[in-house]
Amino acid sequence: MPADRICGVVLAGGKSLRMGRDKALVEIRGQTMIVRAAAELASLTDEVVISASEPVRYESLGYPVIRDIYPGQGPLAGLHAAMAHTQRPLLLLLACDLPRVRSGFLSRLIELSDGFDAVLPRSGDGGVHPLCAVYRRTTLPYIEAALIQQMNKMTAFLENSPLKVRWPRSEEGFFEDEDLVNLNSPKDLDDYLAAPKTMPGGGCGA
Repeated sequence: MPADRICGVVLAGGKSLRMGRDKALVEIRGQTMIVRAAAELASLTDEVVISASEPVRYESLGYPVIRDIYPGQGPLAGLHAAMAHTQRPLLLLLACDLPRVRSGFLSRLIELSDGFDAVLPRSGDGGVHPLCAVYRRTTLPYIEAALIQQMNKMTAFLENSPLKVRWPRSEEGFFEDEDLVNLNSPKDLDDYLAAPKTMPGGGCGA
């Protein structure tokens, strides 16, 4: 799909209680996690926005910051607000706390979206990763209906709907389960920094 038909959306995250500070602004080797995530998206599209419940924290980063239309309803509300903001048909969603995700992996998700309303990767244990995924605008009415009913689970709008969803698994070979592990706590951060895979050039799709 042409880059001018894709909107990249960075989810800034919630209250970061486990991290003890705003994890979006945690620096890894001199770069904040939110700037790194935005840069990966910017390599694939010229429209990148940040979805945040407290926009003032990120207004200096050079990207439009979108406030939730349904505040307090989690990342689904963030996806909804971004989808309401852009007219582009495909949204590429990336949570800021997934530092192993690289543009090659994201590009593959986009390729897999042909003929589907959404592409959500699954890890080997069957776990779904809706915060690193692709969503078409065709999902907007279902997302809004879920939010109105306060069904805030990211995948709730997909249940019992006619939407076509692609669920690529790590067994397909273009990503590994650990590539989609997020950093929620100081220990997660320490483990990430200590892992050899985080050296330059590491991470899925690098």
